[in-house]
Order: sequence, then C-alpha cells, then structure tokens
Amino acid sequence: MIKMPAHPTWIHLVTGLFFMTASVVHAAHPLVSDDTGTQGPGGYQIEVNTDWLRDAGVKTRTATATLTRGITETLDVYLDTPHTLSRPSGLNDIALGLKWRLFESDGLSIGLKPELTLASGDQEKQLGDGRSGAAITVLTQYEVGPWTWLFNMGSELHRYSSISSQDENRRYIHKASVGLTYQLKDDWLLVMDTGIASHATKSEKKDPRFALLGLIYSLSDDAELDVGYKKSLNTSEVDHQWGVGLTYRFK
Repeated sequence: MIKMPAHPTWIHLVTGLFFMTASVVHAAHPLVSDDTGTQGPGGYQIEVNTDWLRDAGVKTRTATATLTRGITETLDVYLDTPHTLSRPSGLNDIALGLKWRLFESDGLSIGLKPELTLASGDQEKQLGDGRSGAAITVLTQYEVGPWTWLFNMGSELHRYSSISSQDENRRYIHKASVGLTYQLKDDWLLVMDTGIASHATKSEKKDPRFALLGLIYSLSDDAELDVGYKKSLNTSEVDHQWGVGLTYRFK
C-alpha cells in the first residue's frame, strides 16, 4: 500500500470542502471502510457494538452506539457516541455527521462524509481531545454480482486543549482503507478490510496498518448481527481486536 505523505496537498482541499459543505475511520461494524448506502427519507438505523482490544499485553474494551436518520434518498445525518468500558472508563468525544451519496451509475457510487467531533470526553482521562474537531471522508463503492468493493480516503482534524497534547500529537490524521464484501448466501455476508492511518503520536515513524475479517448475518430484512477480528500488520497498530455488533432499521 502506498504510504501517504506527511503533509499532502489533497488534505487542504478536502478540509476546505468540509467547511464549505457543513456548517456544523462510521462504517457498518465490523468494517472500517464505509459504504455509500443511505436510509431513505424518514428511515432510522441504530447500531450498537462492542470491541475487545489487546495491545502489548494490555486489554481494553470499547462500545459504540450510532443513531442514523435518512433526510432524503441520498442524505443521512448521524450521531455517534463511543464509550471506553475499561479503566479509565467514560464517554469519548461524540461525533455528529452527514453521509451524502452524490453520484451513482452502473454499480459505481461516490459519497462524501463530513463530521464534527464534540469535546465530550474527559481529556484528563485521555478520553477526548479537549476541543471540538472535524473529519472528512470520500467514499467509493463498486458492486459486481455478489462482490462489493469499498474504498475510503479521508482526514481528521484534532484540536487539543492541553499544550502537552499539542506538542506530542499530530493535528491531522490521514486515513485510507479498502474493503471487500461477498454475499455467501441470502443471510450471510463475508467482509474483509485493510487500511493505513497516520500515527497520532509525532515521535512514531511507522503508520498503523491493519487487516480485518468478519461475518454479517441477517436476522431479518431490518436487523443484522455481526462479528469481526482485526489484526495488526505492524507494531504501530493494536495487536488484536475482536468485536460483535447489532444493527436495526425502522421507520
């Protein structure tokens, strides 16, 4: 995979686009790459998931609840509330965002996902940045028969309130990922994902890379259960991560 430059020119373009499109790395669990699908006018989706992480012998647990509402056929608004369940536990920084599918033709679709991060996490417990931030992601999806390819590229803006965090951590985190899904049967979906991101710590030279494998089972037309395993591809990424999730849609 191509390594992203420390200060690419495209980040200035997409960051500027974010502030033009929204006056204000979240994908369907267990995937990291997001698709371009939306809920439709008046449609709601609730996603609840939890993950167990192990890195250098240290175990942590996280959980996330996401509420999405369809505004138009191609536009969603969502609220994402992540929590840390292991100590120090508490609410992390909440995210409010949009997903806009701006192009679709012959199996190819492109979307834009601007996001505002609210400083709701306790910075002293390392649960948040201490100031609001922003993110922008370009979503690309291509469907061929039972196969669906996903490609995401984006960036996060972190505004730390403490001087020490500003000195130690990067202001911009750039991300890219490629996902692949395969419809095994009517009820089973195999998912795979891999990606890279800038390391949050300035002193770290290696960018975290991961690979992921999972399954999504359709309980009904409006509900899915998922399980996934994420593995590090270098020493900068979390060693192991297991997760389960539940998705429910309604009007």
